[in-house]
Amino acid sequence: AVAIVWQAGLVVALGIVAYGVRQTYRRADDSWGKGAAGEKATARLLAPLERRGYAVLHDRAIPRSRANLDHLVIGAAGVAYVDSKAWVSKKSKLTLTGGTLRYGRYDQTDALRKVVWEAQQASRALGCEVRPFVAVHGAKVPGFWRRIEVQGVTVIAARKLPRLLQNLPPQQGWTPDRITAVEQLALQRLPLHGG
Repeated sequence: AVAIVWQAGLVVALGIVAYGVRQTYRRADDSWGKGAAGEKATARLLAPLERRGYAVLHDRAIPRSRANLDHLVIGAAGVAYVDSKAWVSKKSKLTLTGGTLRYGRYDQTDALRKVVWEAQQASRALGCEVRPFVAVHGAKVPGFWRRIEVQGVTVIAARKLPRLLQNLPPQQGWTPDRITAVEQLALQRLPLHGG
C-alpha cells in the first residue's frame, strides 16, 4: 500500500514538473513569436523610406556576439539603430517614473542598456555615430508625441517612427554617396544574423 501511494505521488510530481516545463517553453515561444512579429511589422513601416533615399537593413549580426541588430536606417541624418519591442499584453502598461521605464511591473533598464550597447557595436563596425531607438508595438508610449528619451534611447510608438526618422535634421557630409558607402560597409561588417 505504501509503494502504491509513493508511486502515485511520483506520477503526480512528474506531471507537475512536465506541466511547468511546457508552460515555460510555451511562454518562451510566445515571446519569441511576438518579437519576430514586431520586427516584421517595423520592417514594413520602414520599407517606404527606401524609396526616399534611405538604406534600410534588417537582422544584422553583431561581430563576436550572439546579439543582432533588428534594423539599421542610414540616411541624411546619419545612422539609426532601431530595436523592435512587441509589448502587447493587455494587462501591462508602459510607464516612465523617475527616469525608469517599466513595461507592466518590469523595469526595462537592462533592456535599454542592451540597446545602447548594440548601437555602440554598430558604431564601432561602421566608424560613425549610431543613434539608438526602440520602436514599440502595442503598448501606448507615454509622453508628448508618443515618444520619450530615456537612458540615451528614443522610445517611440512604432507607427510614428518613419516620420520621426524623416524629420531628423540632416547631418553635414551625409550625401547619397556616403549613405551608399555606409550601407555597403554594413553589409560587409554586419552580416545577416539568420537566427
